[in-house]
Amino acid sequence: MSQKRHPCIQSFYLLTTMLIRKLLGTTVLALMTSCSFTYAQTSNLEHVSVLQSIDPANDNYADLEGLRQAIGKSRIVLLGEQTHGEASTFLAKTRMIKFLHEKMGFDVLAFESGFYDCARIWENTLHGSPFAKELPGSLFYMYATSKQMTPLFDYIQANVKSASPLTVAGFESQHTGQYAKQQLFPDFEQFLKQQHPALLDDNWALFRRVSLATFPSNTYRPTAEEQQIFFKELDKLKTALSGSKNKSTHFTTSPGFWYQVTCSIESQAKRYWGLTTGNELSVRDKQMADNLIWLAEKAFPGKKIIVWAHNIHIAKNTSELEFHTGGPVPFLQTLVPMGATVSRHFGKDAYAIGFSGAAGNYIDYTNDKLTAVPAPQPASVEAQFTGYQHAFIDYRTAKGWLQQPQQATLFDFTPLKGTWPHVFDGLVFIRTSVPVDR
Repeated sequence: MSQKRHPCIQSFYLLTTMLIRKLLGTTVLALMTSCSFTYAQTSNLEHVSVLQSIDPANDNYADLEGLRQAIGKSRIVLLGEQTHGEASTFLAKTRMIKFLHEKMGFDVLAFESGFYDCARIWENTLHGSPFAKELPGSLFYMYATSKQMTPLFDYIQANVKSASPLTVAGFESQHTGQYAKQQLFPDFEQFLKQQHPALLDDNWALFRRVSLATFPSNTYRPTAEEQQIFFKELDKLKTALSGSKNKSTHFTTSPGFWYQVTCSIESQAKRYWGLTTGNELSVRDKQMADNLIWLAEKAFPGKKIIVWAHNIHIAKNTSELEFHTGGPVPFLQTLVPMGATVSRHFGKDAYAIGFSGAAGNYIDYTNDKLTAVPAPQPASVEAQFTGYQHAFIDYRTAKGWLQQPQQATLFDFTPLKGTWPHVFDGLVFIRTSVPVDR
């Protein structure tokens, strides 16, 4: 898979989006505009905080006090997005990140981007390389190339040498960046030479060759014999790394870091080679969750972490969601998102915030086409925000109609029906979406 094809596309986007959009033909959409719902609609939204601005330059954070109260003592805040091509959400998240960093003591920003790549990006930044220079080719391309991300990148750079930098990390279980392709194995070999030199045998050479062939391509297939040797070497690495003392906090000398890298290689290989059972995206999300948990408990113990990812990955539960016309969505029924594992592991210490909207346009990151946000349907969550330009709602304290099944959007503005406090802890509403400028 090239850097320009986002990891979501492989399983989630192709399997789910095509299925749902196939059912959203012109006839169905016409019916949607006239349908009515049985539950009550109200314009008096409780637990809603009006957001005065999504401009990252606006540092009057009085309007974010509702967000502060909702997050409370949570140590991990997960910020979603409907799509990877919506500039308005990028800007809003940047402003929220600045608030979380400056006013609530959050220390780490973890991207839906390569676990190894982001570690190398940050290491190089700490050694003097300009942060923005490190991103092209290694941070997920829709983030690295969108101009509306510049305020965030500038903010990170401005704080690198401060007393409280905003440390950057990644939790993605796939290796699609240039640093992973070019420097992961030299770094890994340097570690093994010092700690486990016996593992650098003929099997290691095959393991490296097969891994590097797999990283950029989900069509590559090693022979059955190569696969057998690959997994034998992988098991040896996992056994050695899991038994090593993990005192070092520097990523290139940390056995725990390389254990997570090895598990991520295993996850990617099994998915790309068609060796998984059940919901394939769940395999990816499980390893992303494991990587994030390792970051929280081993790499940055005690620190407060902001997570930047797609709505689908931060969702606490998708199994109850239905098509807006009724009936279960098989893919979502069997999906275990990263957010589900993180929510179970950390409990109230993790707070997941979804994002949605009701108008405007965004860039479809699968084909770079300008795409219109569909108008909200009567009694949908988005329709309930009539009169708001930007707002935040705390689902943890939600009552009444908010706890009833209703239509809303989860990913790329696809309408689904569900009880949304079961999916997110909070929701940011941005009425008008603006496409990214790349």
